[in-house]
Amino acid sequence: MALWAERTRLCRDLEAGASTECRIGAVGNDVNEWLTAEAVTWRHLLSVRPTATPAQLRMSLPGNRALVERGLEMVSVFDDERLDDECRRMLVAEPVGDYLFAVADIQMKVIDHERVLLEGPTVDGQFSVIDVRSPRVLEQAMSYWNAVLASAFGCGTERAEAVHLSERQERVVDLMQQGMTDEAVARHLRVSVRTVRSEVARILETLEVRSRFSAGFRLGRGEARTD
Repeated sequence: MALWAERTRLCRDLEAGASTECRIGAVGNDVNEWLTAEAVTWRHLLSVRPTATPAQLRMSLPGNRALVERGLEMVSVFDDERLDDECRRMLVAEPVGDYLFAVADIQMKVIDHERVLLEGPTVDGQFSVIDVRSPRVLEQAMSYWNAVLASAFGCGTERAEAVHLSERQERVVDLMQQGMTDEAVARHLRVSVRTVRSEVARILETLEVRSRFSAGFRLGRGEARTD
């Protein structure tokens, strides 16, 4: 992924003392304190966090709640496959803030559409966070954000297995999961390509998603593919 490759380059430049695009924000145990101090100035936050433990959420959620109540616009996404049930319950119970589940591999924060926070290099055996102010990295971060958002659904939303699809819609989904194009699905079902695409549109509407990827993810069957 372009964002991860860029992050690797930035870390390498930092270690060589040659970076002009970013700085190390904090290291190890100082990261949480640094983020808390920084966050009071934020107006807008897009956060992707692949995983978390209940202990981590017990520490971070009250602070997030206070920031949102003070006016921070925040959307926070966690990887759907990596959270345990306790973490899910905690996120669902949050009264403020937009928390979503999605496919999310890289941890990052986009601050005020200006800065990107990423995992930094190891410093004296401890993890770090880098503060990046680069238009190129911001563009890559937003591309990653949009890809994550395409598979996202709100915490507390019922999984799509509970949504009723017609028998033919179920068959269309199954065939797409096998990697068939719309044309191949149409031939298999002996219907027109227009009919297949119409069914796909109804499936997306029923599942309240915008893409075939999101539909496959919501159904728990992987990514739906097409030409």
